[in-house]
Amino acid sequence: MPAGGGEASKHGRTGKEQSHPPAIRRRGESRPAPPFPAVASQRRKQGKQRQPPAAAGSVSSEGPLVEILARLPYRSLCRFQCVSKQWGELCSDLIKSIKTAPQTLSGFFHNNLAGSLCFSNLSGGRPLVDASLPFLRKTYQRFKLQQCSTSLLLCKCWESEDDDDEFDFVVCNPMTEQWTVLPPIEWPDQDDGEPQSFELMYPFLVFDPAVPSRFAVFAPLMESVDVVAVYSWETGQWAPSSGWEDIAHPAVDPECAVLNGMMHFLHLTVDEPLIAVLDTEGQVCREIAVPDDMLGAIPGYGSVGCSQGLLHAWYMDPHDYELSVWVLKDYYATTEEEWTLKHTVDVPRLFGEKTESDEEEEDCRRQEDGAHKYDVFAMHPEHNVIFLTDWKEVNLSYDMDSRQVRPICTTGDFLGGLPFIPCFADLARPLQNSLF
Repeated sequence: MPAGGGEASKHGRTGKEQSHPPAIRRRGESRPAPPFPAVASQRRKQGKQRQPPAAAGSVSSEGPLVEILARLPYRSLCRFQCVSKQWGELCSDLIKSIKTAPQTLSGFFHNNLAGSLCFSNLSGGRPLVDASLPFLRKTYQRFKLQQCSTSLLLCKCWESEDDDDEFDFVVCNPMTEQWTVLPPIEWPDQDDGEPQSFELMYPFLVFDPAVPSRFAVFAPLMESVDVVAVYSWETGQWAPSSGWEDIAHPAVDPECAVLNGMMHFLHLTVDEPLIAVLDTEGQVCREIAVPDDMLGAIPGYGSVGCSQGLLHAWYMDPHDYELSVWVLKDYYATTEEEWTLKHTVDVPRLFGEKTESDEEEEDCRRQEDGAHKYDVFAMHPEHNVIFLTDWKEVNLSYDMDSRQVRPICTTGDFLGGLPFIPCFADLARPLQNSLF
């Protein structure tokens, strides 16, 4: 899936085909309805009965003021605690409510036609996140979004507009506006104890929403093929991982799903395709065999994800674009893993197209060039919904239960995207930018 504003990361892609998919609006037509209805407010409404006036100097915990404060950015709400004791109590209650409320997929970071980083809500309306990341602009002249790991962003940042060689890798939470710079990779040499330095080139951020105060960063080393640097949220430093000397597959890969506090990396390039399960210290804890129909799959057309607490895998055939989705229902089975085919669908029909014979040659050229005609760029964490793009004009969501197709964008202004789940919890390590 392409990083919104960053380098593209390669992503690939159960039931009867949809016989009559809805027509897709094309460029210049009216804007489609949002893919999901707006979430209704869960706050108690004021009763019609007249309430007694509040005591002088007090701030009511209900009413229009609370409704206004609830719509403010999280950072501003934290600052307003300093106004007075009464405001402090009121804002503290709201902050506690925000932090403890369950969060789900809210939208996507993506590039628009002009190349600018944007954020689009699933329910439509004003963007939840300011994609210009103004809190970074105070220190950096420009940035490029490299990765979104559910709730945290990994950005490549430059202090100067002209110097491309000097940059920092920054991990940030756009909801709390906290951020930290990843330090240089250094540790003592095992032989003589002298400091060793390594170039930080391709970090990979992993964040588990179940433990929101922690995150991990993995970085393959150009100087070594069997050592991976792991950034610790506890120490704020890098350390070499171990146990990779005899592993045939690399430590990090764009196809990753976080489940049960473990990272699940899909590897289709090894002799026996598998899903490697790692802990946050970089140790390989388990290897899961992929579904039988994914054996021999072409890298870039498959991926893994987590939905409703279950591990999923999917693969799109690069010739007829049939998408297959599997689910691992018994994750803790002691015997060989048994994948269940959950859904299959003819992807061109979702976009109102048919694969004609005169398009086969073009499709073959696309495959040789590594380009994908269609792609699955996200799976909803709570629903049996996947998100697809045709890389030309259309993004859509597809409900595997109802087989309903909902256009998200039909103008080409939003193709692919990085799914984002908001998190309002403070990170464990002290960061460069505090809340106050």
